[in-house]
Amino acid sequence: MSTEKMLHWSDKLLFAKELYARWSLMESARENLVKLINILSNPVDSASSERASAAERIQGMLDENSDPDLADGLIDCAQKEMDVTVLLRLVPALQEMKSLAVPVLTDILLAIGVAIYESPEAKTFQATDESNRLRCAAARSLGIIGDKRSVVALMGILNNRNENYRLRLTVAESLGRVGDEVVVKPLIDLFSDEREKSVYLKESVARALGMLGDIRAIEPLIDMLEAKRDIRDKFNFLKERIIEAVAQIGRPTRKTTHGLILALKDEAPTIRLAAIEALSTLGDEACLGDIQECILDSDDDVACAAVNAVYRLGGETAIRHLLTLENLPRFLRDELEGYIP
Repeated sequence: MSTEKMLHWSDKLLFAKELYARWSLMESARENLVKLINILSNPVDSASSERASAAERIQGMLDENSDPDLADGLIDCAQKEMDVTVLLRLVPALQEMKSLAVPVLTDILLAIGVAIYESPEAKTFQATDESNRLRCAAARSLGIIGDKRSVVALMGILNNRNENYRLRLTVAESLGRVGDEVVVKPLIDLFSDEREKSVYLKESVARALGMLGDIRAIEPLIDMLEAKRDIRDKFNFLKERIIEAVAQIGRPTRKTTHGLILALKDEAPTIRLAAIEALSTLGDEACLGDIQECILDSDDDVACAAVNAVYRLGGETAIRHLLTLENLPRFLRDELEGYIP
């Protein structure tokens, strides 16, 4: 046999060995996964701590393209599991299965159709913090998966004022992640509803509207920002979330620019800072003069943010103009000079 043929067969043998090694590894992983699912499916023979450990180890071993029998096996374990600690560790593994797990995650969110919510003690359990943690975990996973089949269930939770407020906050942000434009109007209605007193919920809804990026949200967001303009402390975080959402939507309008310019005069430095960054992100050069005035802000972070915004909107020319001003603080002059080559 020639040297060339020997090398050819040697390459084939090496390739075959590699294939066998990969197959052996896959078989080993499958066997391990089957063992873990068997542990989860036998609550009588397996302690809750053992099942919780198995649930944690399964993370990363299944996805939406996995063997249907194994995927169905894990979903069945979740539906029958009665220990909340085990279920909390199962949720991330279900999330990795994406669309396959949407029905069972939706059932957990709605507290129906799974054993832990069908037992005689279900009503007592549903009133606990552990139940809320479990449902919040399901809501977060549904948002990350982004399957539009979950929208109706999520909206039902959000609009139910009797639900736990932390769950409603989580659901609002998950709706933003799902990204279905059908939820924009209901979110706007909830955000603008004066009967809804939870500031925290409105913060989450504002964040969701920013994620959705729909221009219909601009007007109600700016209206709320202007309505809370002279109220400090209680609404600072809400105003920040509104400004961040407006910047994320990224559609500069006359109303947007006007509302953000007014926010440059807010008493809270965090609001002034957020407004500067939003105007800079939106790129409306018409507000350059208003931002230039902010370089002498009493808060150093706000002043430095204004310098950066001036550079982004007006370039080196605008920076050189500011350097001609007299009596600039040393730190501010150094900041400005840092933008000059």
